[in-house]
Amino acid sequence: MDRQSLADWVHHLGDRDLPLLQGTAAILSIVDANPQMSMRAVGRLVQRDPGLALKLIRVANGVPHRHFRTEVVALDEAVMMIGTDGLKRAIQELEKLPDVLSTNAQSYYRYLAGRVAYAATLAEAWAENRHDMIPSEVGLAALLYDLGELVWTIHDERRMARYMELVRDGQVLPHEAEYVALDVSLETVGHALAERWQLPAMVRECMCPANARHARAMGVMLASNLARDAMAAWDHPGVGGNLDQAARYLDCSSEELADYINGATEHFNAHVDLYGLDPVPLLDEERVKAYREKGARPPEPVFCLMPRSDRYEQARSQLASHSLENRDQVLDVLLEGLHEGLGLNRVVFARLSDIGDTLSAERMEGTDHEPAFNRFELNLAGGHLIAVMMKRPSAFWLNPSNCDEVWPRVPHSMRTLIGVREFFAHSVFVGDQPYGLVYADRRSEVCALDRRALKGFKTLVELATAHLESLRQAGRGRL
Repeated sequence: MDRQSLADWVHHLGDRDLPLLQGTAAILSIVDANPQMSMRAVGRLVQRDPGLALKLIRVANGVPHRHFRTEVVALDEAVMMIGTDGLKRAIQELEKLPDVLSTNAQSYYRYLAGRVAYAATLAEAWAENRHDMIPSEVGLAALLYDLGELVWTIHDERRMARYMELVRDGQVLPHEAEYVALDVSLETVGHALAERWQLPAMVRECMCPANARHARAMGVMLASNLARDAMAAWDHPGVGGNLDQAARYLDCSSEELADYINGATEHFNAHVDLYGLDPVPLLDEERVKAYREKGARPPEPVFCLMPRSDRYEQARSQLASHSLENRDQVLDVLLEGLHEGLGLNRVVFARLSDIGDTLSAERMEGTDHEPAFNRFELNLAGGHLIAVMMKRPSAFWLNPSNCDEVWPRVPHSMRTLIGVREFFAHSVFVGDQPYGLVYADRRSEVCALDRRALKGFKTLVELATAHLESLRQAGRGRL
């Protein structure tokens, strides 16, 4: 998704609110009937409706104030800032869902609203369990994590209907459904809107996949994944891997994990009618154990991403022109060209640490819903394949013809992380100094890499490297 297209979409969508769910107005009667209700409790009522929550946090952060930190980061703070009168005004100002969308699109929006509300409940509960300083900040980040999806549902009913058909049963990953049904990155649009609206920092940070290395963001991403599983009655193909990651994240047993999840489920089910959804089934310890033992076994891909010659040529031309202003733009164009132009499902730029011992993911494409993969990090000790590659600029294609020989030389942590035995890798040097690594695969070996893709991969990486070197020589910004 190029910069101009993104700017156009943000301009088009930037003044829109999310609609109010039917039934949300009843919140007022609850608050009016309980004048002693705590702000935390009122915030949790607001959290049931992402449209109202978004409105309140934007209004609260637009109010000049002296008694709060520089930004309002949670819904209880927002309610405290604007008061119950402000809450009433927000409810009155928002358009109602039936006035905005057709009947079918309303069902999609209610499903999404329920899913993000469940994720928020789960993430906030986990944050409390981890003794987080501001659990409600984590809850808000989870509620708005899929902002792009929510906004796009009210923008384009037809294409979102196709997208929802693809993702509801879990056979197609969301970013792959975007690729064929929407031709936009919902995560990118959501993040750009969050920046435009100056939503709290944690909301924005959680929308960047590489931030999975931070524990709070990881919790939000895992909660979002499990919310998708919950809405499918725990019948998604990837549920075992998500539950196992959650247990590792919380450092808990299957029994404890079931208790944590069921607490959130019971809280959500008490208000499930707001979304027109069936109650989410509870999980017992044995079911969690069984899912975890199956592990992460994604389904065979329904389709492989097709290369797009126009997107590839656009990226190639931009990189060759040396007209990009800074290294962030260079890396963005590179990764978008590899993902959208060559149809490579997962693309990573991993930056070399200052002391030269570790590669850590800094930018990613096509990995929005894979928080474990997004913690891509490689230690260069031990003389393995990647360590050798970082000694000089070089490209490598792991494929069936060399896998038996080379696979043992791939670092163990990388073998566990990527889950495939076919990938491209290219070490990046700026001048004569190692700078990072570009990694790409097609997520499944069913969608095989080929020599044409390798040629395009090498071309774009080498052009990007030359562009970075020209920026370095011109002294234009940090590298």
